[in-house]
Amino acid sequence: MLSTKTREHLYRCAARFLPRLGALGTGAAALGLSLFFISDSMRVVEITDTEGDSGTVITCATTVSDIMQQAGVEAPAAEDELRITEADGRDRIHVLRAFTVAVMADGGTADLIATDETVGELLAEANIAVGTNDILTPAADEALEPGDTVTLQRVTYNEYTVEETIPVETEYQYSSLFYRDQDYTQTMSGGSEGVERVSYREVYVDGELVETVETGRETITPMEPTVIKCYGEGAPVSIFTGPEIVDGAPAEGVAAVYSGQRATGYSASLTAKGASGQRLTYGTVAVNPNVIPYGSLLYITSDDGRFVYGYAYAADTGTAMQTGHAFIDLYYETYAESVENAVIPVTVYVLDEETAAAYKEANDAIREEDLADHH
Repeated sequence: MLSTKTREHLYRCAARFLPRLGALGTGAAALGLSLFFISDSMRVVEITDTEGDSGTVITCATTVSDIMQQAGVEAPAAEDELRITEADGRDRIHVLRAFTVAVMADGGTADLIATDETVGELLAEANIAVGTNDILTPAADEALEPGDTVTLQRVTYNEYTVEETIPVETEYQYSSLFYRDQDYTQTMSGGSEGVERVSYREVYVDGELVETVETGRETITPMEPTVIKCYGEGAPVSIFTGPEIVDGAPAEGVAAVYSGQRATGYSASLTAKGASGQRLTYGTVAVNPNVIPYGSLLYITSDDGRFVYGYAYAADTGTAMQTGHAFIDLYYETYAESVENAVIPVTVYVLDEETAAAYKEANDAIREEDLADHH
């Protein structure tokens, strides 16, 4: 309907021109009839479009094309969309101008018509399905604009499992055992390859392999390393532990020190026990129990520091110690080792009972593990 101001304007216009229309009837009757039809069919229409064009017209036209022509706004094309609303006594026509969007998918390019859709809505209208793993650019929820290009990349996976060889590694055990021949090495055990079952996932984008990802690894046969014993300066022969060594000597708990003493070497079977009843291993030594009681925790090193027997327990005795021909006899696991280290001048540190007790639990565990390894 027309606003009051518009109607008053139409009344004034009609009043000026009606005298010229005398042939149509008397003045009062003609004026009333004209205003009746004008007020009943005329309306104010505002037109806008998505390209920024706009216009306003007072019209009695009944088609959108006529109304837009009167307003000087380009008529809608077949693909355009119209949004017609009414507010404040005016009709409003908003034209969503159609534009072309290039969609690249499945090896081809299609030109699709869009107005105000999002990327996802446009593809859905075109019955182009988007998989969960597919790559869509721009994203599905982004609004489309003129000039946009949509790219849909298909992502597929291929999963497989293979058995792979675990190469043999070399493990070095350092010991000052070979201090007289520092280039000498001893193979303690030969290694063997292992086998692993490995799972992979291949990632294909539009049919091309772009990535292979490891997704799982399971050991079927463990790899056994090659174990080689070699010289290491300051590395102890013994398996036992004790206080930190500072400047070649225990940092705490030393009760007595015997320097410049004669050390000899001996060996026995892996199941042999010393006079104390303790099983013999690296880190058990023979002493004169009248000088060093059985069970004492000792630290033994050569006077020049090149050979370190390490922490050891007084566990055995022998004639040489009883007669004074040797102060201490160091246990080795092979006869060859005992011969190689037959006579060495050493310093023996005897630790006090409190310090020895502090390391008893740890050394008992080491002893049990060593016993299990040898059986």
